Amino acid sequence: MMMAYDSSQTPSSRLAEDTIDAVRAALRQYLATGSSSVLQASLLRMASEAREKAILPEHVLIVLKDVWNALPEVRAMTDTGEQIRLLQRVVTMCISEYYSA
Repeated sequence: MMMAYDSSQTPSSRLAEDTIDAVRAALRQYLATGSSSVLQASLLRMASEAREKAILPEHVLIVLKDVWNALPEVRAMTDTGEQIRLLQRVVTMCISEYYSA
C-alpha cells in the first residue's frame, strides 16, 4: 500500500536567517578582534541546526563562504594570502563544529 507524501515530516533545507545573521555578526567580530569564542558558538549553532535539518556539510560550507565573501571587511582586504588563511581557519572551525554537534 502506498502512502501519501507528508511534507510536514521533511526538515527545512535552509538555515534560519537569524542563524545566518548570527554567523555574519560573529565573523565580523572575529575579523575585528581575532577572538574566536563568539564565532565558535555561532558556528556550533549553525552546525546543530544543519544536522537537525539534514543539511549536508558541504552545503553549510557554501553558506558560510557566501556570508564570508559578502562581508565588507573581507572585500577590503588587500592581502589575499591573509584572507585565504583566515577563511581556512573559519572553515576548519565550521567542519569541527558540524561533526561535534
